Amino acid sequence: MDSALKLETLYEVSKVLSSSLNVEETVPYVLRLLRKFMNFERVTLTLYDPATDQIVVKATSSGKKILKEGFKRGEGITGKVWKYGIPIVIPDISKEPEFLNKLWKRNIQKGKRIAFIAVPIKSGGEVVGVLSADKEVSGRESLDELTRFLSMVATLIANSFSLERKVVEERKNLEAQKKALEAELKRVYKEFKVEGIVGRSKQILDILEIVHRVAPTDATVLLRGESGVGKEVFARAIHFLSNRSDKPFITVNCAAIPENLLEAELFGYEKGAFTGAYTSKKGKFELANGGTIFLDEIGDMPVNLQVKLLRVLQEKEIERLGGNKPIKVDVRIIAATNRDLEQLIREGKFREDLYYRLNVIPIFIPPLRERKEDIPVLVQHFIEQFGKVYGKEVIVSPEVMDAFFAYDWPGNVRELQNVVERMVILDRDGVLTYEDLPIELKQLEKKKDSERISAGDFEGSIWDVEKRMIEEALEKTGYVIKDAAKLLGMTPRQVSYRIRKYGITFPRLRSR
Repeated sequence: MDSALKLETLYEVSKVLSSSLNVEETVPYVLRLLRKFMNFERVTLTLYDPATDQIVVKATSSGKKILKEGFKRGEGITGKVWKYGIPIVIPDISKEPEFLNKLWKRNIQKGKRIAFIAVPIKSGGEVVGVLSADKEVSGRESLDELTRFLSMVATLIANSFSLERKVVEERKNLEAQKKALEAELKRVYKEFKVEGIVGRSKQILDILEIVHRVAPTDATVLLRGESGVGKEVFARAIHFLSNRSDKPFITVNCAAIPENLLEAELFGYEKGAFTGAYTSKKGKFELANGGTIFLDEIGDMPVNLQVKLLRVLQEKEIERLGGNKPIKVDVRIIAATNRDLEQLIREGKFREDLYYRLNVIPIFIPPLRERKEDIPVLVQHFIEQFGKVYGKEVIVSPEVMDAFFAYDWPGNVRELQNVVERMVILDRDGVLTYEDLPIELKQLEKKKDSERISAGDFEGSIWDVEKRMIEEALEKTGYVIKDAAKLLGMTPRQVSYRIRKYGITFPRLRSR
């Protein structure tokens, strides 16, 4: 056998097999290569089929599956190779009584000597199939060398088969993990009475009522509010309360992806659509099919892509980049922005027709400075969350909570979360005090102190008024701190801190 030709053939075979993980897709090309380069005839791949407990034909050099039935273990030469896991060579099939001639129904011409070579395909120590071929031979050709060559090809196929099987298994495991995580996530959401949204202010409760009403529908939702208020959390709540909760929830940040890549990211692309597009790829809309797509920072989407998004909303279909075939998608769209869309429309930077399509159910999430009654529950939530992550048990001192209330939180809930995490990490004694506050909150406290000092005698009257208000609230509520706090619009912790600060005593203490 020509060594150079053998090497060239093996190289071409390896190239074909490495081009795809789908063995059934690549092997027919391999079998044709064996016929073209090495003059093998009737090359056949059989693989084990658990459903029938047979090895069945998966590919042939003719491109057709010529037999639906397979071979039982030990049946004919192919069945024996499968059973014993060793190559079998028939030098002349016309003189071999065990050769079934089952697949091809060969008509052997007189004077021709046709050899049959069958080699096992092994994966993980087990025989998973058989590669077989006919070869018209003369006295000069070595059947041992031909068998060794076919065994090398079988090894390459076996490696591809093993890799494909591992990938399929990993994909199944990932799908199982994904379902388990989604189930756990849904369980966690159910534990919170407000589906993962932490807050007790009237604004948040009003939003939650809207969320509950809109979630079961397919209506498009537009979430508006400053950066960091938790728009994605509300979007996820809508998805997990909907009938699409078992389908994908895909997030796309329109501001974070460069304009020249955003179209491909959203709508996918066909092979050859641009330099480097070696294969076709699904976009986020296709990946979200049946579920929900969350388009964050929609106000930053380029105008040319807004036209395509409008088509998705109107026609429920997309076209991949470089393609001309419409693809139907069933996707619920939730969009979010911190931009002034109305101003963008006036500037010609946002399409008015798209705005009305997105603004079916508008939900405005107020900044944290406008709903400070949510701060205590958010802080407690983050304390518990990061306490578990970092293995710490910490409590918040009243002066820290006062500082939190005094601060305007320009970064909203996200900033509060980061501050609490930082304080939990750096805490040493289990109590978050003034010393644990970040510099920006300390500076605010120092500024307040200097303002109090500059107020002179008037300062005393301010604190006297506050003390008197607390004493009156306590008297009205029978000295029940919880009720007094509600009357004052404070938390029980804040009221307790001021009771200690002003030395307020209860009636039973006075009588002693």
